[in-house]
Amino acid sequence: MKAKDTEREILQKAVEGLRKAANLDVQIQHGNYDFEAILQIRLYEMEWKFPVEVQKRVTFPALGVNFQRLRKLPQKVLLVMGYATPKMADRMREMGIQFIDAAGNAYINDPPLFIFIKGNRPAVMHLTERPTRAFQPKGLQVVFALLCNPGLEAEPFRKIADMANAALGTVGWVVQDLKQMGYLIDMGKRGRRLVKKRNLFDRWVATYPEQLRPKRFLGNYVTTDTDWWKDKELTQFGAFWGGEIAAAFLTKYLKPEIATIYVRETPAKLALAHGLKSNPKGNVEILKVFWNFEHRLQGDVPFHDNLVHPILIYADLLATGDTRNIETAEIIYEQELTRFIPDN
Repeated sequence: MKAKDTEREILQKAVEGLRKAANLDVQIQHGNYDFEAILQIRLYEMEWKFPVEVQKRVTFPALGVNFQRLRKLPQKVLLVMGYATPKMADRMREMGIQFIDAAGNAYINDPPLFIFIKGNRPAVMHLTERPTRAFQPKGLQVVFALLCNPGLEAEPFRKIADMANAALGTVGWVVQDLKQMGYLIDMGKRGRRLVKKRNLFDRWVATYPEQLRPKRFLGNYVTTDTDWWKDKELTQFGAFWGGEIAAAFLTKYLKPEIATIYVRETPAKLALAHGLKSNPKGNVEILKVFWNFEHRLQGDVPFHDNLVHPILIYADLLATGDTRNIETAEIIYEQELTRFIPDN
Protein backbone atom coordinates (compact mmCIF):
# COMPACT_ATOMS: atom_id res chain seq x y z
CA MET A 1 0.00 0.00 0.00
CA LYS A 2 1.23 3.47 -0.80
CA ALA A 3 1.81 5.99 1.94
CA LYS A 4 -0.48 8.48 0.23
CA ASP A 5 -3.51 6.21 0.56
CA THR A 6 -6.30 7.97 2.46
CA GLU A 7 -8.17 6.42 5.35
CA ARG A 8 -11.18 6.00 3.09
CA GLU A 9 -9.11 4.07 0.55
CA ILE A 10 -7.71 1.86 3.32
CA LEU A 11 -11.25 1.10 4.49
CA GLN A 12 -12.36 0.24 0.94
CA LYS A 13 -9.38 -2.08 0.38
CA ALA A 14 -9.90 -3.75 3.76
CA VAL A 15 -13.57 -4.41 3.00
CA GLU A 16 -12.72 -5.82 -0.44
CA GLY A 17 -10.07 -8.04 1.16
CA LEU A 18 -12.54 -9.37 3.74
CA ARG A 19 -15.14 -10.11 1.07
CA LYS A 20 -12.67 -12.18 -0.94
CA ALA A 21 -10.87 -13.89 1.92
CA ALA A 22 -13.96 -14.88 3.94
CA ASN A 23 -16.57 -14.95 1.15
CA LEU A 24 -18.90 -12.67 3.10
CA ASP A 25 -21.41 -9.97 2.25
CA VAL A 26 -19.68 -6.90 3.65
CA GLN A 27 -21.00 -3.36 3.22
CA ILE A 28 -19.93 0.07 4.45
CA GLN A 29 -22.67 2.21 5.98
CA HIS A 30 -22.57 5.81 7.10
CA GLY A 31 -21.48 6.21 10.68
CA ASN A 32 -22.71 8.44 13.46
CA TYR A 33 -21.36 11.20 15.67
CA ASP A 34 -18.72 8.92 17.20
CA PHE A 35 -17.69 6.84 14.17
CA GLU A 36 -17.33 7.78 10.52
CA ALA A 37 -18.50 4.41 9.23
CA ILE A 38 -20.27 1.20 10.25
CA LEU A 39 -19.28 -2.16 8.78
CA GLN A 40 -22.21 -4.47 8.09
CA ILE A 41 -21.54 -8.19 7.70
CA ARG A 42 -24.21 -10.63 6.58
CA LEU A 43 -24.05 -14.40 6.66
CA TYR A 44 -27.17 -16.37 5.71
CA GLU A 45 -29.90 -14.59 7.68
CA MET A 46 -27.62 -13.24 10.37
CA GLU A 47 -26.23 -9.73 10.53
CA TRP A 48 -23.46 -7.95 12.47
CA LYS A 49 -22.64 -4.26 12.61
CA PHE A 50 -19.30 -2.91 13.78
CA PRO A 51 -18.32 0.74 14.19
CA VAL A 52 -14.92 1.13 12.55
CA GLU A 53 -11.86 3.17 13.38
CA VAL A 54 -9.30 3.58 10.61
CA GLN A 55 -5.60 3.94 11.40
CA LYS A 56 -3.21 4.03 8.45
CA ARG A 57 -0.39 2.40 10.34
CA VAL A 58 -0.46 0.53 13.64
CA THR A 59 2.79 -0.31 15.40
CA PHE A 60 3.41 -2.86 18.13
CA PRO A 61 3.90 -0.14 20.77
CA ALA A 62 0.54 1.35 19.76
CA LEU A 63 -1.31 -1.90 20.49
CA GLY A 64 -1.31 -1.23 24.22
CA VAL A 65 -2.82 2.21 23.69
CA ASN A 66 -5.49 0.78 21.37
CA PHE A 67 -6.27 -2.10 23.72
CA GLN A 68 -6.75 0.22 26.67
CA ARG A 69 -8.91 2.68 24.76
CA LEU A 70 -11.06 0.28 22.71
CA ARG A 71 -12.06 -1.96 25.58
CA LYS A 72 -13.57 1.02 27.42
CA LEU A 73 -16.01 1.69 24.58
CA PRO A 74 -19.59 0.39 24.95
CA GLN A 75 -19.54 -1.16 21.45
CA LYS A 76 -17.22 -3.66 19.81
CA VAL A 77 -15.13 -1.51 17.50
CA LEU A 78 -13.34 -2.88 14.46
CA LEU A 79 -9.84 -1.49 13.91
CA VAL A 80 -9.16 -0.99 10.19
CA MET A 81 -5.49 -0.72 9.30
CA GLY A 82 -3.08 -0.74 6.40
CA TYR A 83 -1.28 -4.00 7.12
CA ALA A 84 -0.94 -6.42 10.03
CA THR A 85 2.06 -8.73 9.98
CA PRO A 86 1.42 -12.33 11.11
CA LYS A 87 3.09 -11.59 14.45
CA MET A 88 0.95 -8.52 14.98
CA ALA A 89 -2.20 -10.42 13.97
CA ASP A 90 -1.44 -13.07 16.60
CA ARG A 91 -0.86 -10.40 19.23
CA MET A 92 -4.09 -8.60 18.47
CA ARG A 93 -5.99 -11.86 18.69
CA GLU A 94 -4.44 -12.52 22.12
CA MET A 95 -5.40 -9.01 23.25
CA GLY A 96 -8.90 -9.25 21.81
CA ILE A 97 -8.43 -6.38 19.36
CA GLN A 98 -10.69 -7.06 16.38
CA PHE A 99 -9.29 -5.84 13.07
CA ILE A 100 -9.27 -6.05 9.30
CA ASP A 101 -6.47 -4.82 7.05
CA ALA A 102 -6.07 -3.82 3.42
CA ALA A 103 -4.26 -7.07 2.59
CA GLY A 104 -7.18 -9.31 3.58
CA ASN A 105 -6.05 -10.25 7.07
CA ALA A 106 -8.67 -10.15 9.82
CA TYR A 107 -9.68 -11.12 13.33
CA ILE A 108 -13.37 -10.91 14.24
CA ASN A 109 -14.82 -12.81 17.17
CA ASP A 110 -18.51 -12.18 17.75
CA PRO A 111 -20.14 -15.65 18.08
CA PRO A 112 -21.29 -17.34 16.03
CA LEU A 113 -19.12 -15.27 13.71
CA PHE A 114 -15.41 -16.07 13.97
CA ILE A 115 -12.78 -15.02 11.44
CA PHE A 116 -9.03 -15.20 11.78
CA ILE A 117 -6.90 -14.70 8.70
CA LYS A 118 -3.20 -13.87 8.71
CA GLY A 119 -0.26 -14.12 6.35
CA ASN A 120 -1.72 -12.25 3.39
CA ARG A 121 0.69 -9.63 2.12
CA PRO A 122 -0.29 -6.37 0.41
CA ALA A 123 0.08 -6.28 -3.36
CA VAL A 124 2.35 -3.26 -2.97
CA MET A 125 4.29 -3.12 0.26
CA HIS A 126 3.27 -0.16 2.39
CA LEU A 127 5.67 2.70 2.79
CA THR A 128 6.54 4.00 6.22
CA GLU A 129 5.39 7.57 6.55
CA ARG A 130 7.94 9.79 8.23
CA PRO A 131 6.36 11.25 11.38
CA THR A 132 6.04 14.99 11.80
CA ARG A 133 8.95 16.63 13.56
CA ALA A 134 7.04 16.79 16.83
CA PHE A 135 6.98 12.98 16.85
CA GLN A 136 10.58 12.40 15.82
CA PRO A 137 13.10 11.69 18.62
CA LYS A 138 14.07 15.25 19.59
CA GLY A 139 10.52 16.45 19.10
CA LEU A 140 9.26 13.74 21.44
CA GLN A 141 11.61 15.06 24.12
CA VAL A 142 9.97 18.47 23.83
CA VAL A 143 6.44 17.04 23.91
CA PHE A 144 7.38 14.94 26.96
CA ALA A 145 8.57 18.03 28.82
CA LEU A 146 5.36 19.88 27.93
CA LEU A 147 3.12 17.02 29.08
CA CYS A 148 5.02 16.57 32.34
CA ASN A 149 5.05 20.26 33.23
CA PRO A 150 1.62 21.89 32.84
CA GLY A 151 2.00 25.50 31.77
CA LEU A 152 5.50 25.06 30.34
CA GLU A 153 4.17 25.76 26.84
CA ALA A 154 3.66 29.40 27.84
CA GLU A 155 7.29 29.83 28.93
CA PRO A 156 10.10 31.20 26.74
CA PHE A 157 11.53 28.76 24.20
CA ARG A 158 14.89 28.78 25.97
CA LYS A 159 13.37 27.42 29.18
CA ILE A 160 11.46 24.73 27.26
CA ALA A 161 14.65 23.74 25.43
CA ASP A 162 16.57 23.45 28.70
CA MET A 163 13.94 21.25 30.36
CA ALA A 164 13.53 19.09 27.25
CA ASN A 165 17.31 18.73 26.81
CA ALA A 166 16.81 19.90 23.22
CA ALA A 167 18.12 22.64 20.95
CA LEU A 168 16.37 25.99 20.84
CA GLY A 169 15.55 25.50 17.15
CA THR A 170 13.93 22.15 17.91
CA VAL A 171 11.45 23.83 20.24
CA GLY A 172 10.52 26.31 17.53
CA TRP A 173 9.51 23.76 14.93
CA VAL A 174 7.82 21.48 17.49
CA VAL A 175 5.66 24.39 18.65
CA GLN A 176 4.81 25.13 15.01
CA ASP A 177 3.90 21.48 14.35
CA LEU A 178 1.72 21.30 17.46
CA LYS A 179 -0.13 24.42 16.35
CA GLN A 180 -0.77 22.96 12.89
CA MET A 181 -2.05 19.70 14.40
CA GLY A 182 -4.39 21.54 16.77
CA TYR A 183 -2.58 20.67 19.99
CA LEU A 184 -1.38 24.18 20.78
CA ILE A 185 -3.20 27.48 20.52
CA ASP A 186 -1.76 30.97 20.75
CA MET A 187 -3.96 33.25 22.87
CA GLY A 188 -1.99 36.42 22.26
CA LYS A 189 -1.12 38.24 25.47
CA ARG A 190 -2.34 35.26 27.50
CA GLY A 191 0.35 33.12 25.90
CA ARG A 192 0.32 29.62 24.45
CA ARG A 193 -1.93 26.83 25.70
CA LEU A 194 -1.72 23.08 25.17
CA VAL A 195 -5.09 21.53 24.26
CA LYS A 196 -6.41 18.04 23.43
CA LYS A 197 -3.88 16.75 25.96
CA ARG A 198 -5.26 13.21 26.16
CA ASN A 199 -4.99 12.75 22.42
CA LEU A 200 -1.48 14.20 22.39
CA PHE A 201 -0.56 12.00 25.34
CA ASP A 202 -1.82 8.86 23.57
CA ARG A 203 0.17 9.75 20.44
CA TRP A 204 3.30 10.32 22.51
CA VAL A 205 2.89 7.02 24.36
CA ALA A 206 2.39 5.13 21.08
CA THR A 207 5.31 6.82 19.31
CA TYR A 208 7.91 6.93 22.09
CA PRO A 209 8.83 3.19 22.05
CA GLU A 210 9.43 3.23 18.31
CA GLN A 211 11.07 6.61 17.74
CA LEU A 212 12.83 7.80 20.92
CA ARG A 213 13.31 4.79 23.19
CA PRO A 214 15.68 2.90 20.83
CA LYS A 215 17.84 6.04 20.59
CA ARG A 216 18.28 6.09 24.38
CA PHE A 217 18.92 2.36 24.81
CA LEU A 218 22.36 1.55 26.26
CA GLY A 219 22.17 -2.21 26.70
CA ASN A 220 20.83 -5.24 28.56
CA TYR A 221 22.33 -6.68 31.71
CA VAL A 222 21.70 -9.76 33.79
CA THR A 223 21.56 -10.56 37.48
CA THR A 224 20.75 -13.85 39.18
CA ASP A 225 19.01 -12.24 42.16
CA THR A 226 15.42 -11.61 41.06
CA ASP A 227 14.63 -9.47 44.12
CA TRP A 228 17.79 -7.34 43.99
CA TRP A 229 15.79 -4.20 43.18
CA LYS A 230 13.57 -4.17 46.28
CA ASP A 231 15.87 -2.24 48.57
CA LYS A 232 18.12 -0.50 46.06
CA GLU A 233 18.34 3.28 45.81
CA LEU A 234 19.68 4.66 42.55
CA THR A 235 19.99 8.38 43.18
CA GLN A 236 23.67 8.12 44.11
CA PHE A 237 24.29 6.87 40.56
CA GLY A 238 22.14 9.56 38.94
CA ALA A 239 19.70 6.83 37.90
CA PHE A 240 15.97 6.16 38.10
CA TRP A 241 13.64 3.16 38.01
CA GLY A 242 11.22 3.00 35.08
CA GLY A 243 8.85 0.38 33.67
CA GLU A 244 7.68 -2.55 35.75
CA ILE A 245 9.77 -1.88 38.87
CA ALA A 246 8.65 1.74 39.09
CA ALA A 247 5.08 0.51 38.63
CA ALA A 248 5.54 -2.04 41.42
CA PHE A 249 6.66 0.72 43.79
CA LEU A 250 3.68 2.88 42.81
CA THR A 251 0.87 0.33 42.82
CA LYS A 252 1.96 -2.84 44.68
CA TYR A 253 0.00 -4.57 41.91
CA LEU A 254 2.78 -5.94 39.73
CA LYS A 255 5.54 -8.51 40.14
CA PRO A 256 8.30 -7.19 37.85
CA GLU A 257 10.02 -9.43 35.34
CA ILE A 258 12.06 -6.77 33.52
CA ALA A 259 14.07 -4.10 35.34
CA THR A 260 14.19 -0.77 33.49
CA ILE A 261 16.71 1.84 34.58
CA TYR A 262 17.30 5.32 33.17
CA VAL A 263 20.75 6.77 33.83
CA ARG A 264 22.23 10.26 33.47
CA GLU A 265 25.81 9.00 33.12
CA THR A 266 27.36 5.78 31.84
CA PRO A 267 26.06 2.69 33.66
CA ALA A 268 29.51 1.33 34.60
CA LYS A 269 29.44 2.33 38.30
CA LEU A 270 25.84 1.23 38.71
CA ALA A 271 26.55 -2.15 37.11
CA LEU A 272 29.64 -2.70 39.23
CA ALA A 273 27.88 -1.78 42.49
CA HIS A 274 24.95 -4.11 41.86
CA GLY A 275 26.73 -6.98 40.12
CA LEU A 276 25.09 -6.42 36.75
CA LYS A 277 26.78 -8.11 33.80
CA SER A 278 26.27 -7.16 30.18
CA ASN A 279 24.10 -9.70 28.36
CA PRO A 280 21.98 -9.07 25.22
CA LYS A 281 19.26 -11.32 26.66
CA GLY A 282 19.46 -9.93 30.18
CA ASN A 283 16.41 -8.95 32.21
CA VAL A 284 17.81 -5.52 33.12
CA GLU A 285 17.59 -2.82 30.46
CA ILE A 286 19.42 0.49 30.83
CA LEU A 287 18.55 3.66 28.93
CA LYS A 288 19.88 7.22 28.88
CA VAL A 289 17.87 10.01 30.51
CA PHE A 290 16.42 12.47 27.95
CA TRP A 291 14.88 15.16 30.20
CA ASN A 292 16.20 17.88 32.48
CA PHE A 293 13.62 18.51 35.20
CA GLU A 294 12.43 17.07 38.51
CA HIS A 295 8.96 15.94 39.44
CA ARG A 296 6.95 15.06 42.54
CA LEU A 297 4.82 11.96 42.95
CA GLN A 298 1.67 11.96 45.06
CA GLY A 299 1.44 10.07 48.34
CA ASP A 300 4.00 8.06 50.27
CA VAL A 301 5.97 6.23 47.58
CA PRO A 302 9.06 4.13 48.46
CA PHE A 303 12.26 5.44 46.83
CA HIS A 304 10.31 8.43 45.54
CA ASP A 305 13.39 10.13 44.13
CA ASN A 306 14.37 6.94 42.30
CA LEU A 307 11.38 6.84 39.94
CA VAL A 308 11.00 8.39 36.49
CA HIS A 309 7.96 10.53 35.75
CA PRO A 310 4.71 8.48 35.80
CA ILE A 311 4.04 9.39 32.15
CA LEU A 312 7.20 7.48 31.22
CA ILE A 313 6.32 4.59 33.55
CA TYR A 314 2.95 4.39 31.81
CA ALA A 315 4.57 4.42 28.35
CA ASP A 316 7.07 1.71 29.30
CA LEU A 317 4.26 -0.53 30.55
CA LEU A 318 2.04 -0.14 27.48
CA ALA A 319 4.98 -0.75 25.15
CA THR A 320 5.26 -4.33 26.47
CA GLY A 321 1.79 -5.26 25.22
CA ASP A 322 1.35 -7.41 28.33
CA THR A 323 -2.24 -7.26 29.58
CA ARG A 324 -1.29 -7.15 33.27
CA ASN A 325 1.15 -4.32 32.56
CA ILE A 326 -1.64 -2.52 30.70
CA GLU A 327 -3.96 -2.97 33.68
CA THR A 328 -1.23 -1.56 35.93
CA ALA A 329 -0.82 1.39 33.56
CA GLU A 330 -4.51 2.18 34.02
CA ILE A 331 -4.04 2.24 37.80
CA ILE A 332 -1.11 4.62 37.39
CA TYR A 333 -3.18 6.84 35.12
CA GLU A 334 -5.92 7.16 37.71
CA GLN A 335 -3.48 7.49 40.60
CA GLU A 336 -0.91 9.87 39.12
CA LEU A 337 -1.68 11.13 35.63
CA THR A 338 -5.14 12.72 35.79
CA ARG A 339 -3.56 15.88 37.20
CA PHE A 340 -1.34 16.08 34.09
CA ILE A 341 -3.63 14.62 31.43
CA PRO A 342 -7.38 15.28 31.75
CA ASP A 343 -9.32 12.22 30.55
CA ASN A 344 -11.37 13.99 27.90
